[in-house]
Amino acid sequence: MGDPGFIPAFIGYAIQLAGHQIIRHINVAVRCRKELDTLKLVLPRIEAMNAELQEYRKALNSGRVSASPHHPLPSTVNTWLNELNLLLEEASVLAQHCSVPSYSHLFSRYTLSKKIRQVTASLEKHLASTPSVAFLHQLQQHLDNRQVLQHIKERINSLNLRTLPLAGTSSGTSGDLFPSTSSAPSNNKYIEETLIVGQDSASTRLEELIHSEQDKKFSRFGLVGKGGAGKTLLLKRIFNSNQVQNRFCNGLMIWLTVSQNPSFNALRSDLARQIALNVDERLQSREEDHVKTWLNESMAKHKFALFLDDVWETSASSLLEELCVPLFPHHNSNIIIATSRSTSVLLKLGVLPSSLIQMQDLTEDDSWSLFSFHAFPHSEGKLPLSIDQEIAKHVCKECGGLPLALKVIGHAMAGITRSDEWEFTLHRLQNDVIGTLSSRLRLSYDALADVPGYGISLQLCFLCLAAFPEDYAISTFTATMHWIGEGLVAGMNALQIGEIYLNLLADRCLIEPLQKDYDGKVIFFRVHDVLHDLAHQIAEKEEKCFFQAGRGLPGFPVLDQCSGHVRISLMDNSLTSIPKAFTAPYIRSLLLAKNPYLTEIPKEVIGSMTALRVLDLSFTAIQSFPKSLGCLKHLVCLILFSVPIKRLPNSIAALKNLQILDLYGSDITQLPSDISKLTSLKLLVLGSCIHLQCMPYGISHLTSLEYLDVSGCSNIGWNKCGKNRISISDLGTLNQLKRFGLRNNGEIIREGTLGRMKQMEYLRLALTGMERLPHDMTAMSKLRKLCLECPKLLEIQNSFCEFQHLSYIKLVNCLILERLPALHKLPSLKQLIIKNCPNIEKFPEEFGKAGGFPKLEVFSVVKLRMLEQLPLLQEGALPSLRILTMMKCEALQRLPQCYWNLKIIEKVRVYDCPKVQLVMAEEENLIKSQSKVQTVTLSTTETQALEKRFFDMFYLSEYNHYGDFWSNEMFQVLDDINIFRLL
Repeated sequence: MGDPGFIPAFIGYAIQLAGHQIIRHINVAVRCRKELDTLKLVLPRIEAMNAELQEYRKALNSGRVSASPHHPLPSTVNTWLNELNLLLEEASVLAQHCSVPSYSHLFSRYTLSKKIRQVTASLEKHLASTPSVAFLHQLQQHLDNRQVLQHIKERINSLNLRTLPLAGTSSGTSGDLFPSTSSAPSNNKYIEETLIVGQDSASTRLEELIHSEQDKKFSRFGLVGKGGAGKTLLLKRIFNSNQVQNRFCNGLMIWLTVSQNPSFNALRSDLARQIALNVDERLQSREEDHVKTWLNESMAKHKFALFLDDVWETSASSLLEELCVPLFPHHNSNIIIATSRSTSVLLKLGVLPSSLIQMQDLTEDDSWSLFSFHAFPHSEGKLPLSIDQEIAKHVCKECGGLPLALKVIGHAMAGITRSDEWEFTLHRLQNDVIGTLSSRLRLSYDALADVPGYGISLQLCFLCLAAFPEDYAISTFTATMHWIGEGLVAGMNALQIGEIYLNLLADRCLIEPLQKDYDGKVIFFRVHDVLHDLAHQIAEKEEKCFFQAGRGLPGFPVLDQCSGHVRISLMDNSLTSIPKAFTAPYIRSLLLAKNPYLTEIPKEVIGSMTALRVLDLSFTAIQSFPKSLGCLKHLVCLILFSVPIKRLPNSIAALKNLQILDLYGSDITQLPSDISKLTSLKLLVLGSCIHLQCMPYGISHLTSLEYLDVSGCSNIGWNKCGKNRISISDLGTLNQLKRFGLRNNGEIIREGTLGRMKQMEYLRLALTGMERLPHDMTAMSKLRKLCLECPKLLEIQNSFCEFQHLSYIKLVNCLILERLPALHKLPSLKQLIIKNCPNIEKFPEEFGKAGGFPKLEVFSVVKLRMLEQLPLLQEGALPSLRILTMMKCEALQRLPQCYWNLKIIEKVRVYDCPKVQLVMAEEENLIKSQSKVQTVTLSTTETQALEKRFFDMFYLSEYNHYGDFWSNEMFQVLDDINIFRLL
């Protein structure tokens, strides 16, 4: 408190947060609207005052301004701010009572109105008090000019925190209500690009057009070209260009993938998330006019660049209106850039002919460069001597100069060194009667049959991806579960085999990875629309599939259309019911996920599907199953992700072939007592089933179980469930478990439980009563990933470091833990995260010894408030470290020079570590001169804002599919999926 400029960080942040909460509640209020509107008028004055407060705090933190001893900030200022914060908290509670129906019984309308008027009057009086005037006056004295603020703004704008928007993740949202957008949202970003060859003239021409019209109120530009011509890649290049990034650094940059059959509700949801990253979970059920008004007002307030990828004739005429794009915005220099296969589509969007860029086919030289890069990876793009150059160049020529064809067909030929096989491929391409891009890409599909050990199964796995909507962000876990259900992926390691399949498809450019984990495995991916069309055509013509996902269907298709098919996908539509007359005795897979109005499946329909193997009802409104569920004797996979079902019928015990039961996030209250009869069950997903109170003892008899997730089931009382309920110790019989997530309140795992799980690979334990880890867990010799959240954990034994295959460790909320074991001895450790372990004051000196952590690539320390220094490094220590992150380590003094000198270090991130950041600022020139390491630093306020933005985006989107179980750490996601830049 000795510093005359001291202002507690939490006060300003709490004021800002309370103000946003009030506005969110007001925007959806159902009572006392008049009184709330009066209250709302007071908030901009508070926001302006708080902005000054935050600017002053940032200036102090940066060291570029100091509190003057001649103008000290009196204690009355902090007292005044505290009182303001209390008033805002009261206002927030009252506003919430007006917006949440469940609170309606607490206050009458009259009482609420009276209380709101009183708190509004108190705020008015408080804002008019002398301390507030003195406070603002003193801020102006301390900030003698605006150069400090300009420096701060420039520094923040240079941060390289960025995001990749995901097509297909926008239709299901959850979270808070609409926030205030009174200040410009900080969502500038970059999008990851892949290799782009050629198209320099188109890129230059578009950049020139954008520059020439920068003074206009509203400009529209278009890229037109064939499917697979590289329109999306070029649009990404423009999005990432310095010209566009700098021009909209204080505005909105929005990317929407429209697709052929778009859902306008889904697009509006995605647009809302990118504007504010904080969207009402009932967005789709809210009145459409209210949503549109909010979007229009939000965009009108800010300068924006809107990127619309893959627009089709079906939506062009009404697209901008449906997206609520303001045609007469308040700011100048707004732009829309769209891509399409049709010139007429872009003209309908208002693009002038002079602002259209025609994508040309690649030249022969550029085509050969791109083709060679993919076809000859083992010789660095150079033609092997065993292949006839003339034949190879003719194969390249048959790709028609289209980047997608060059890439996919090039990959299909990778590894083929015999000239006769190249001649056969050339002959096939030259005799292609259809001549379309899809028909030529058929070559890559056929080539999958020749992949040793996978063959036809890999082909069918690719075709099954057409069951998802076009441009959809597909979860690896979901796709693999479907494949297991179909019997395409089988065996003891089915999940791992599914991951291998996806990596094989990615290697052949048949899917586009959107996110990979620390081991390089694909977590989320999409299928290019041309390849999606290819898979769709083959699936419907040759495999008896009926795929109508994401078509906006209001009802079930005509029965004649569905009859005789083996696989049916009606995902992401608006079905309300299934006709009782629908019978499907031969169907193997029925996918109805994301039909939010579908409430039941008639017992007659279920009883008829005797060959069914996969049933996916995720994100539907199914509340119960009929007894006829037991008739599905061949059912292998049942997915009820986020479904409001409370109980399963006892007849489910008859499903002897069921291997996957996914109830994640459902309303299930109890499991069938006869669950032990599901003897084939391998995956049981119960994560975030908060209404589940007991686990039946029969689970301990599921000896085939490989995957069990009960994390987030906060109401399970393991040792208080009575005679026929399971305890944690009973889980020791599940000796085939490979992945296990457990959270409980107070219980512990005793010796003899984990020691029997010798096949364990992924383990997450959140145990509030655990003081020591069981010694016998060292028997899990195959363990690869471990997450521990044990507040009472006293120690981690050195025997813990005997895991030879452990590559990922996360220690979080171990509040009592003071000392770490010899983690540097772990030979396979690649990522180490230590978070919120406040009693750890230092790391063992051995961490810095030569040869320590031989494979560690990512090291992150978060909220280690007592940690004062990192260990000094000997020559040869941490030889593989690429990324070092320090976050909220207030006592940490500095980062030793030896870390900057590591051989392959790429990035150092320092978030809210004031002492380290102060030293880094003083040594900025020295660091730059001695190291090429990229550094990213954030102050306290910036870090808090970033945390909130991350939480909103990650947890409000389907990107968190099963994320509660195997989620990445925040700052890893910041790199891997590039979260929004903070401004």
